[in-house]
Amino acid sequence: LKPRVDETKRFQEELAREQASMQVAREGQRIKDLLAKDAVAASSKSKAEWVDRIRAKIRGNILVPSDIQGNPEAHFVVVQLPTGEVLSSKLVKSSGHRAYDEAVERAILKSSPLPKPDRPEMFERELRLTFRPRDL
Repeated sequence: LKPRVDETKRFQEELAREQASMQVAREGQRIKDLLAKDAVAASSKSKAEWVDRIRAKIRGNILVPSDIQGNPEAHFVVVQLPTGEVLSSKLVKSSGHRAYDEAVERAILKSSPLPKPDRPEMFERELRLTFRPRDL
């Protein structure tokens, strides 16, 4: 009877060690997940700040037509080089006010070179930007 008790105790100890090891692994994975989530959030925030700097530079160059009504949106796709030089600007959704759309496009081209991201790895060649006249 004694060897069985020793064997059961050894088995219980081994099981406890495995459970503790699994707990440590789960905690380590949880920490890795939190760090990855924080890194993604920081990257998203940095990208948003970079795009905001680009929008601000372009907005400063928009001459809003005086006859515009409301706050219509114009959506553009801007293609740029890593230097910030604008290669092209394409209207993908009109604001419904041709003069405003054209004013935004001129402002995009005039704003070249666009601000560069703080970290080069954040650079995106193609940006989708939205402009509204009342956001100026």
